[in-house]
Amino acid sequence: MNRNEYLTQIWPAYPAMPDNAQAAGRIYQIEREDGGLKLTLHRDSKTHKIHFEKAPPYSEHLIEGDLVAVVSAEELILLAPQLQSLPSRSWNKELTTQWGLYLTALRAFFVDQGFVELKTPSLVVCPGTEPSLDVFSTELKVGSKKQKLFLPTSPELHLKKALALGAEKIFELAPCFRNGEMTERHQPEFLMLEWYRAYANLTLIKEDMISLVQVLAKALGASAPKAVRSYSVAELFKIHCGFDLKPDTSKDELKTLAEKCGVDVRSAESIDDYFFLIFMEKIETQLPADELVFVEKYPPYQAALARLTSDGWGDRFEAYWKGLELCNAFHELNDPVIQRLRSDEDLQKKAEMKKEEISLDPEFFQCLEAGMPPSGGIALGVERLFMALTDTTDITSLRLFPL
Repeated sequence: MNRNEYLTQIWPAYPAMPDNAQAAGRIYQIEREDGGLKLTLHRDSKTHKIHFEKAPPYSEHLIEGDLVAVVSAEELILLAPQLQSLPSRSWNKELTTQWGLYLTALRAFFVDQGFVELKTPSLVVCPGTEPSLDVFSTELKVGSKKQKLFLPTSPELHLKKALALGAEKIFELAPCFRNGEMTERHQPEFLMLEWYRAYANLTLIKEDMISLVQVLAKALGASAPKAVRSYSVAELFKIHCGFDLKPDTSKDELKTLAEKCGVDVRSAESIDDYFFLIFMEKIETQLPADELVFVEKYPPYQAALARLTSDGWGDRFEAYWKGLELCNAFHELNDPVIQRLRSDEDLQKKAEMKKEEISLDPEFFQCLEAGMPPSGGIALGVERLFMALTDTTDITSLRLFPL
């Protein structure tokens, strides 16, 4: 009987796990000699060696990768034949266990402070208006009705709607989707943590962030940041570029600075491009990896969905640790007129960059017009923070099925 005939004999019924099994697992190695059989089984991240003095019936058809159970010194059962090679995926039990502890501790941190966990939609009218982001779109079909929908780049708009509806302390762990992003730090699908405090500014949000990192480090037995420091963007430009950045610094002034600093800006078109290229090359790379660093007060064209301070800066911060940008926080803009102007500007930038056309969410503006309380909010990359805590260098190692 050849292997195919053997498999035909037992197929399609996969045997159940026998109650009297002495060992079970996937065959890692097979040794046949002098009529006997030695198997090395892999199970629970460990190897188990099984020795048969006399090879059981049909064991000559076994191959590495088959799942077997050993019933006695004379008998084993083929639980599942490996009809073809397994996909090139790896199961890291230790890292997966840490990930589970991490998510449990993360949720507990907010629940203990009286936050309410929400679940917002994964099919939305507006995925977010950030000009630099590419989106995933789809089409809803109900009878003859068709509607273009998107996967969200962030749950932000719906969480802000919740604030307008009366929520005050809320958080969500939301799957988010950004097209065209695949690096050691990016996957097209990732997990975003966002939390909001109504009737608050960024002071409490920063305190939350510091405490959260410390609590999660303790939960995982990891080292916390050696220090916490805060810098304004203007301070960092002065320290690393010798330049006095101001809210009204022009694109031409940034272009001149880039040329002086030796930053390649041939790809730059907008003032945002010049700012990013200088910041990434001359500042971001110089931030101490072992410290949690908050970068605050951005130029007004970088305000995004944040208010402006009285002296003209975007009232927001980003936090860095282990060379990773972890989060982005806003003293939230809740003026519907200014918000619509900024959203329209974003759509215009998207059109100029030939990005996929998106629509705005009328319900979001309805909520702003009805009144969203002054709030502090933040978006944090859940995988990013875990990578920093565990010194993981590739986001794909956190997933069993990465793209």
